[in-house]
Amino acid sequence: MKFALSLAASVALALGAAEAQSGTSVLFIGNSFTALNGGIAQQLKGLAPSIDTMRIDVGGYTLEQHWNDGKALQAIHRGGWGYVVLQEQSQTAILSRNKFQDYASYFDGAIKGSGAKTILLMTWERPDSARAGVTSANLASVFNALGKQLGAQVAPAGTAFARSLREKPGLALYVQDGHPTVAGTYLAACVVYATI
Repeated sequence: MKFALSLAASVALALGAAEAQSGTSVLFIGNSFTALNGGIAQQLKGLAPSIDTMRIDVGGYTLEQHWNDGKALQAIHRGGWGYVVLQEQSQTAILSRNKFQDYASYFDGAIKGSGAKTILLMTWERPDSARAGVTSANLASVFNALGKQLGAQVAPAGTAFARSLREKPGLALYVQDGHPTVAGTYLAACVVYATI
């Protein structure tokens, strides 16, 4: 576990993480991938105590569901965010790519309209869904293409997971259905930190 946490911190530094500006505020919109283990927001706050965070996460939710229930949109419209991190349901970006693109685009418009910046949180390969195409390479391709299209930043957590597992195959970053372990949540937070 200590190795995994050290590796995660090293990844953040290697990605060029700089001390976040004082007063930066980050809203996370996602599901259990964002919420487990205290949440990526809490881990980010541990990395940079000057960052204010809030999260809106409902287990299994897609961006479409967040858009339709309105709570995330209300939080965006309240304003005051420097960044809004969008985490799509882990299979949707591949299995329902058009919906992912549509709803990420809707949110991006609202985020930019509120004066904040959009970050797309690239999820990681799911062992139970790799046969269906939910692979690191496919996720990177879809997220990077959408980031470029929207002019949004991509927090490449999926790439960091894949790279870490290539270097140290025994790392436990997620369980069979893809949900992150504590080390996986910390690694994802390091990637978000490096992105902002």
